[in-house]
Amino acid sequence: MNDIDLARVLDMQRNIPGYMAEASAAVWCVLLRAQHETWAWKGRSTSGDYLEIGVFHGKSASVLANFSNVYGNALAIVDPQILPKTKQTLDAISPHVKYFELRSEELQASDFYVKNRRQIAFAHIDGLHRFSVVISDLQACEGLLADFGIIAVDDFHSDGLYPQISAAVYKYLFSGLSDLCIFLVGFNKAYLCRNCAKKYFMQFSRTQLLPELESLGQKFTLAKTDRNDAFDAFAITSFFENRHYGGEHTS
Repeated sequence: MNDIDLARVLDMQRNIPGYMAEASAAVWCVLLRAQHETWAWKGRSTSGDYLEIGVFHGKSASVLANFSNVYGNALAIVDPQILPKTKQTLDAISPHVKYFELRSEELQASDFYVKNRRQIAFAHIDGLHRFSVVISDLQACEGLLADFGIIAVDDFHSDGLYPQISAAVYKYLFSGLSDLCIFLVGFNKAYLCRNCAKKYFMQFSRTQLLPELESLGQKFTLAKTDRNDAFDAFAITSFFENRHYGGEHTS
């Protein structure tokens, strides 16, 4: 596996304007590196591509661009209007960034969607924060998601401003038509995967997520206070008392 300097990735995104918490950037780094290992199971030399819906100044996209630069896969940016400065920022990080200036609701009718079905490794949904648009973005990303892909949903449980995002995610997941589940929640983001990958990402979260974050100087608490077939996810939060909270549910 190609090596990547995660401290450099974090430092770079730190200097780009935007709203991504450094804690989330660190979680992304650890998950992206862990996820990349799954591609070797199918004998592939490179991972699937990345997708970001809603880019603004490119703060979160810079993390994906750094991985794209090292692994050689592409990063697709979908936004109705992409600032020239944002393109300049991302192009300076990776030569593999592609830009699609369109509304995310149009994504399923695009050539990009047809060519990338079940091929996307990591998708970040941070577009228009409307209930119907979040549903549409989840539909598109599920169709694009590879077996061991991850979808990150921004502003999840930011209920003071965007209660509709959490409502849309839960409605979509519990519709009975989705093959997705949440395996991790934290710092206003939800992390989803296909059910076939849930065991892998749950085990990784339980055993490796905290140690790898601590190696980056990030100390958190992993919590799990219930276990249920309908909803069975970890939560990651600011450190308090111990590394794990929830007793038998975190073991």
